[in-house]
Amino acid sequence: MQRELMKLLADGEQHSGSDLAAALGITRAAIWKQVQLLRELGIPVAGQAGRGYSLSVALELLDRDVIVSALPAELRPVIDDLQVLWKTESTSDLLLQRGRTDSGSARICLAEYQTGGRGRRGRQWFAAVGSGICISVGWCFSAAPASLSCLGLAVGIAVLRAVQACGVHNAKLKWPNDLVVAGKKLAGVLVDVQGEAGGPLQVVVGVGLNYAPDLAGAKAVIAAGGLHPVSLTELMDAMPVGRNKVAAELTAAMIEVLQQFERTGFEPLADEWRSADYLRNKVVQVAAGDRETVGVARGISGDGQLLVESNGQLIKLVSGDVSVRAAL
Repeated sequence: MQRELMKLLADGEQHSGSDLAAALGITRAAIWKQVQLLRELGIPVAGQAGRGYSLSVALELLDRDVIVSALPAELRPVIDDLQVLWKTESTSDLLLQRGRTDSGSARICLAEYQTGGRGRRGRQWFAAVGSGICISVGWCFSAAPASLSCLGLAVGIAVLRAVQACGVHNAKLKWPNDLVVAGKKLAGVLVDVQGEAGGPLQVVVGVGLNYAPDLAGAKAVIAAGGLHPVSLTELMDAMPVGRNKVAAELTAAMIEVLQQFERTGFEPLADEWRSADYLRNKVVQVAAGDRETVGVARGISGDGQLLVESNGQLIKLVSGDVSVRAAL
């Protein structure tokens, strides 16, 4: 019922309680209860006595048919299934529970709202309804790629390509899994892997992208110690690209990169990643467990490790939280 009510309110116009009740076949009291539930999800539904309900701004809800129609024709047969859900705990967890896809085919899951969206290192991904794009892609490698450790970097390139196609050309890749603009976070990548080392190997790659400003979400991210977020619509010079078009660009770019990664691994993508390296030659502080390393970032190794020059030595770091420090 929440999704159906949101479809009616998404145009940003004023709708009376009686009109909404008639359209949905429920009572005005039930409409009021549903509005309260939408507000609990962070949706700014305004109510005026005698006039009805409206959103402060119009929203473009995700629509499966619109997304599919915006995909390149040659990629549509590759997609085994594409779901657009109103609410789920986690799009990635849902695909993991469904098990392995056929080799060479993709399962896609998007959701307007995640109750337990995941980031790296057990963190939560915050996104109010309509403010972000939460998408996961399930893919099966018939054999484990030699450069599997670089898959997250490869998916980062896919996200970078997608936002560039939407008119944002100043985004950078922040090792290991973030897309940033001027140090603010635009998107994050999460990779889950299931299967035996020799294959077949099921992977689910999840992407959370900030589409529109979300003040409450931004405060939650900062309070949790995350990078200050920035949204796609804030960065677009021209008329903002719609959410469904952005979702289609993400879907296409992720499938294309997964196909290329399966054929050739990370090496052909490495120079593209390095050209967008946000950390390169910056003074950084890397925390991994109880170990902390301070030095100058010197790019990535062939197997995706971060290279940090510290005390005259070049150190390779497999994982960790990276913060940029003021130049010494």
